[in-house]
Amino acid sequence: MRTSELVKQDLMGFDISNTTNINSKAVEKVNKFLPELLEKTKAFGSKNSQTTLTLMTLNMLCGQSPYRMLRQILAETEKRKGALSEAQVAHALLLKKIKAAENKPTTAVETAKYRKNCITISTLENKINGSFRDIATLIDAYNNIKEVNGIKDWDEVAFEQEEKRHHVRRCFELMYRNILSVGRAQTATIEYCQQYGIHPQLCLTEVTGYINYAAEVIANKELPHANHLEEFLDTMTDKYHMNVDKTAERLFGKADFTNKDHMYEMMKERVRN
Repeated sequence: MRTSELVKQDLMGFDISNTTNINSKAVEKVNKFLPELLEKTKAFGSKNSQTTLTLMTLNMLCGQSPYRMLRQILAETEKRKGALSEAQVAHALLLKKIKAAENKPTTAVETAKYRKNCITISTLENKINGSFRDIATLIDAYNNIKEVNGIKDWDEVAFEQEEKRHHVRRCFELMYRNILSVGRAQTATIEYCQQYGIHPQLCLTEVTGYINYAAEVIANKELPHANHLEEFLDTMTDKYHMNVDKTAERLFGKADFTNKDHMYEMMKERVRN
């Protein structure tokens, strides 16, 4: 019997026909039900579900900042691209071993190694499929974020411009979390507010007012969605984002202190010229 035929018949990759030390009842159950488990596993080659990847991974440290989420998508894609790069080497090596084994006489040891490599490459291909699915999901999220926010194209300049709004929004978001969790502004949040031109007491007052208002809404048997909070944070961003410029002027003498000469697009332009 050729090695390839043995592998097809033996789902676990073991030859146990000549031993009495294996639980035959367990083997019987594995042979009966393992094919379904292996088939279902193919759907979960990704580390996370599409829901977790888009609503948690992309939103965990970014808040609902479109440019921050776009940048996070780039980072997540880069990680998976690196994993795929490594996987293609491992895949090629396994294929080489499998092909070489098919042309050799089948000793018990060589057969076992062959089975092991076939199982390993199947698992690896499942992970490769998962990485491709993750990247496809990230591309969908990327395109959706651009569309819903009216972003036709973007670069480091656009990202830096949006950073001011993101950090102001984050000041109020952290203050909200502080009050809900410990009932007071924490030192890190106070410092964060000052770094981006938001007076800590003003931030505390605005957030406390919102919390009281939201409490009234809930007391009236209304069921506010989390978007209710996000809209408050958007309002605070619109109201106070210019405070960042005043802080920058105090520290650096000008509101726009980022240097475009250091940015990638300008580097590309210099290379072209």
